[in-house]
Amino acid sequence: MSKPVLISIPVSNLGRSVQMLLEEKGVDYEFEVASPHSDAVNAIHPLGKVPAFRHGDLTLCESEAMARYIDKVFDGPKFFPEDPTLCAKVDQWVSLHNTAFDTSMIRQYVLGYVLPKMAGKEPNREQIDASLPIVKKHLAVLEGAVEGGFLVGDSLTYADLANFPTLAYLPDFPESAEMLKEFPNVVAYIDAIGARESAKKTQPRRG
Repeated sequence: MSKPVLISIPVSNLGRSVQMLLEEKGVDYEFEVASPHSDAVNAIHPLGKVPAFRHGDLTLCESEAMARYIDKVFDGPKFFPEDPTLCAKVDQWVSLHNTAFDTSMIRQYVLGYVLPKMAGKEPNREQIDASLPIVKKHLAVLEGAVEGGFLVGDSLTYADLANFPTLAYLPDFPESAEMLKEFPNVVAYIDAIGARESAKKTQPRRG
């Protein structure tokens, strides 16, 4: 069968989660750069969002669906544990990320800076300021959860790969960088996972 193809943009936190999984499992894959709502993405994702994924005749949208497929089909360490209790915990943290942490930290906070900048405008202060109490609340949840180094058990799982690319943006923005001083476990977690080869190879260009 042909190589799997991940279709995304390098700055997508969700795309990076899937790409880090491919790297961690040692999968030979292709990365196709395509913007949201481009023809390549629209052909797979009904809402035109990245990432999108293709493997032979299979196409998938939604990062968790891609991750589960990759983890089952390809050799290498398992990132959704066989143990049902541990796997349920992974699902819990992936869901919390996708429904809460991604919304507050990326869609509301980070994009409050990034989207206006792309349009040549000033940051959206109303949006940014409204997001800050929620970001802090979510970081407090994660502070206790990552005390042992990983979100689930004593090794890297997809729970970590789902959450890390989002958290990795926070040191780059002023309010969240200051906020992180209150959450040393989260900082240590970002630093530790950021030192992995999968994180280095998928690091989006700054600026």
